[in-house]
Amino acid sequence: MWSEVARSLQMGNGYVLTMLAIGFIACILFFERLIMLQAVYHINFSKFLNSLRKMVLSEDLNRAVNLCKNTSSTSLPKIACRALEAADSDPTKVRGTIEEEALEFLPSIERRLGALPALTLLIMLVGILGTIDSLWVAFQSVDVLDTAKKQATIAQGIASSLSPTALGLLFGTILLSGYYLLKGMAINLTESIHHGVAVLINLLAPRDAISYVPMTEHSEISHSPQSEQPTNEKIAGAAPAAAPAEESFDDVSIEDIKDEEEII
Repeated sequence: MWSEVARSLQMGNGYVLTMLAIGFIACILFFERLIMLQAVYHINFSKFLNSLRKMVLSEDLNRAVNLCKNTSSTSLPKIACRALEAADSDPTKVRGTIEEEALEFLPSIERRLGALPALTLLIMLVGILGTIDSLWVAFQSVDVLDTAKKQATIAQGIASSLSPTALGLLFGTILLSGYYLLKGMAINLTESIHHGVAVLINLLAPRDAISYVPMTEHSEISHSPQSEQPTNEKIAGAAPAAAPAEESFDDVSIEDIKDEEEII
């Protein structure tokens, strides 16, 4: 097989050269994603979260921000750094900042990762197309040859035509294995990011702080009838208070009239 592949390269087979070019692009993409997932985005999440929890609970936010910046400029440390800055300026924006940064970062984990299966399929299709083309050329050349040369020509044509398919299957096996390796790493990294985001929300934006505003609005609405009831009671209580005033006025006026009669 390898001799036929080398022979196809020496003869300048366009299908084989195309497959090698696509395979080279796929290999570059594979190593780029491997470096990003394993070296750039991946950190020791448990150690980082434990250190960050201790600093936040001790209310040492400056050290926590420095820890995030020194650990990494992306991934979970970047999300935590933005959350700490929001907690220092406006605590009500902590949850929104965490969710915004997480939604911005998570798509970058699987960015360009879906191109590997597409390139693998393209390589295999080009290999099959090269095999079919080589078989057509071999069978067409048989018609103009003598009977003694037909068997050797057919055998040679079939052997050379299988080289693109074999090379495509080889590339497909390697690239698909690399794709599923990267896919597993991306899933593990995504789960770690989700866990870290949950820890940050529990540390910097607890549920009590979130439910404070709705409870205040509900309390104002629920207490509004009670606030009206004392008002009504005051109004109702004010009416009987006016009666003694009228009675006292009548009593005074009658005594004045009696005094005037006596004087007369």
